[in-house]
Amino acid sequence: MYLTGSRTARRIQDARATRERVPFNVKMLGVVSLLTDVSSEMLVAVVGYYLLNVLHESPTVIGFLDGLYNGIPALLAIPAAYLADRWQRRKLLAGLGYGASAVTKLGFPLVGPSFGGLSGLLSADRFGKGVRTAPRDALISLSTPPKIMGRAFGVHRMLDNIGAMIGPLIASFVLLWTTKFGTERRTFDALFVIAFCVAGIGLVVFCLYVVDQRDELRERSAASLGAAFGLLRQRWFVLCGLAVALLGFAWVSDTFVYLTLAHRMHLTASEYALLATGTMGTFVVSAVAVGALADRIGRWKVFVLGHLLLVVAYLTLSADVPGVVMLVAALVLPGLAYAASDGVLMAYCSPHIPAALRTSGIAVMQSIGAVAGFVSSLVFGVAWSHSDPASVMRWFALAMAAAVALATLLVSPWKEHFSD
Repeated sequence: MYLTGSRTARRIQDARATRERVPFNVKMLGVVSLLTDVSSEMLVAVVGYYLLNVLHESPTVIGFLDGLYNGIPALLAIPAAYLADRWQRRKLLAGLGYGASAVTKLGFPLVGPSFGGLSGLLSADRFGKGVRTAPRDALISLSTPPKIMGRAFGVHRMLDNIGAMIGPLIASFVLLWTTKFGTERRTFDALFVIAFCVAGIGLVVFCLYVVDQRDELRERSAASLGAAFGLLRQRWFVLCGLAVALLGFAWVSDTFVYLTLAHRMHLTASEYALLATGTMGTFVVSAVAVGALADRIGRWKVFVLGHLLLVVAYLTLSADVPGVVMLVAALVLPGLAYAASDGVLMAYCSPHIPAALRTSGIAVMQSIGAVAGFVSSLVFGVAWSHSDPASVMRWFALAMAAAVALATLLVSPWKEHFSD
């Protein structure tokens, strides 16, 4: 009777959890991310094409800049997260990050075809992301009841990626419309100015509607650097970090996925800009459902299984298949994989990290993935310079398959001490 009663009580609690509403703070953070991603993805959707076909940069240079774009946040996330935990000013840090990313959009029309200028602007934009990401995710985590953590992150990521889906659509329209009135360089300049305006609106929404979340710490030393690095002495944290690093080393950035498609299908600039819409649209449709599924069957399981979809996507891009099959697999499967990765990983890690170190712990895990992503982009670009993108994609598919196997061995979701 005791066991039966316990199971019944657990079912009642789970049913109540499913009826709990995602907090208003999380929704507002989602709206801010939506607007910011409209702005960012207007640029990300075309930057690969811009570098390769307008500025005529080599794949190695593109790999370096793409890696820089993903890697810079790793250098800033941990100190920014430490300050957020130490000062209990998560909204302030996140707001500075959103502001920095907005301002840099105005710099792109000014630097012209300068490698140094582009590197500096991309670094400044990623400075903003590095400063804001962990405090923002900590705000989500601290605003949400543990039982619906996966759904809350799913809702945020869904709104975030609605913006990521709208951004490429606007970029494609602007490129088509402005081409009639000026040179290709001028069309990209118009795109950069519009991106700044949208990011500015997002910053205003953030300042007006997002509420800070602070912990009443008994001892301020609870958020010390020593305590933060103490997470590295926890076995689950180290193994999880190793698994994230392995998966990150085998990951192919969207820039190279889209450039591979453009190379094989001979796409125009406006067609190229639309590719991200397929990936982000899939994410938007599936994010909440995948987050809820992760809450139900296990977050780590869903995280690792999502990466198996990337193996299939990379193999399809390297195979001799019809263009429609290649297009669908390369856009839909990564969208599903992303729905099963970033937010799900944060939802998995957050409950295991003390509240006083929530931002720092999240930042460490995100930084591990970002550094691995920098390396993978650089390796892909160098390999493309000496081979063809289809062959390189095949190598990365094999690497991802091996990484999934090793990650499963490192962090087994069926072990009791890794349960969600």
